[in-house]
Amino acid sequence: MLELNLLKLNIMKDFLKDNKVVLILILLLAALLRLWNINRPEGLWNDEYITYSISMLKFPFDFFEGIRTNCHAPLHYFYLKIWTLIFKNSDTMLRLSSLVPNVLGCLVMYFVGKNYQTKDRSIQIGLACALIASISSFLIYFSQEVRIYSMIFLLSSLVLLFSIKMYETPSKKNAVWLSVFSVLLILEHTIGFVFVLFNIFGLIAFRQKKKKEVDLYMPIVAGLILCLPIIPFLIRIFAHPTYFSQWWAPFSWSKIFFYFTDLFSPVLKNITNAPNSFYHQIINNDVINVGFVLFALLPSVIALGLIIKSNIDAKRVNKYLLSVFIATFLTILIASIAGKIIFLTKYLSELYPILILMAAIGWAELNSINSKISLATIYIFMSLFYIIFSHTSAIRLTRAEGQRLPIVAAKEMNIQKNDKILFLFYPKTHFLKYYNDNDYIAYSIDKYNFSRVLDMGTTYEAYLDGHNKYKIFF
Repeated sequence: MLELNLLKLNIMKDFLKDNKVVLILILLLAALLRLWNINRPEGLWNDEYITYSISMLKFPFDFFEGIRTNCHAPLHYFYLKIWTLIFKNSDTMLRLSSLVPNVLGCLVMYFVGKNYQTKDRSIQIGLACALIASISSFLIYFSQEVRIYSMIFLLSSLVLLFSIKMYETPSKKNAVWLSVFSVLLILEHTIGFVFVLFNIFGLIAFRQKKKKEVDLYMPIVAGLILCLPIIPFLIRIFAHPTYFSQWWAPFSWSKIFFYFTDLFSPVLKNITNAPNSFYHQIINNDVINVGFVLFALLPSVIALGLIIKSNIDAKRVNKYLLSVFIATFLTILIASIAGKIIFLTKYLSELYPILILMAAIGWAELNSINSKISLATIYIFMSLFYIIFSHTSAIRLTRAEGQRLPIVAAKEMNIQKNDKILFLFYPKTHFLKYYNDNDYIAYSIDKYNFSRVLDMGTTYEAYLDGHNKYKIFF
């Protein structure tokens, strides 16, 4: 038995020895999974279209006005503006603007693991980090969406990388890069400052003092000063009565469990609004949902077990990372309970790199080679099998408000040039990417004016039962 274990260990070491080849294979897998079905037939959905339309506004005045009136931080619109100038604005090229930083984030996670303290296992941790990220259904889903979340993952991975570098080998160079990527993360995500502040405080509190001490405070203060122009924007957003309203997705404790299944299983439930009960996903009408148990619970339990293991008798750097996670998570959780923000998995994207690193550390620190191989095999198999074969996998989940669909329907109905179309809920401008304004006569009533125009109650009532409520009109 001992000889067999030694043989397995040697095989694994030989396999990991040429880590560059393994890393290239992992990144190739990441790219292929994200390219699969990237040209979605439903087209851009509402939030994607808003992001795209702001990036397409005329520079500088219309563009800056579009950013000013939106609730999201400004960096992504600049990025998308430059991207569309180079690669144009087809749906596929727009989605590639998210795919590229998503795959780059997988690469950065390799370096995050490689720079971790355990030198004898750093390659294992790095490759495990890259592999977990590459087959993550959460990341695959947002790599195919023209939104901010892929870039958030890349920037938060870079913040984590240089945080670990600063912890291990403090230098002015690392401090500057940490500050740069922290500022960019704040400018990418409206609530990114929560993670950045706790990360800075955690790094200062937990890092071990060394003889050649590097002054962290100057680059950090300089970075925060660079963020001052965004403070009025944040105040306006948080003070605005219509932003951060939970009426369409009220908080439930089940969302905490869905958060972890979203991140570490191929089953995505909390992308827009999770089911009310996590328990009923497991057992419904006294029947066990075997699919949910196998594909959602099992991979998540494996990952959470490894995360817990990495924090048992943990090194000081692990305690630092755990404190950042807990402080940021609790802050968003409290804000969600208070109704100030919706508790969605994507709003906590900044914490994902930390969790991936902890899971990779836990796996690398397993003493049994059999346990390592078994857990890795189960996790990878469950993730890939679901992604490839399930009709609800990340590569097949449709966006319910895809704005190409009404145009396809109009063509199927042989709508003529002089026919009239009324777009409801969203204005007709949201569909102009897919039809020519001269094709037919189009009118629209958007969701904010829908009820007022027809004098039939509130928009909220229309949202709940619009089909029956307005049936007499249409």
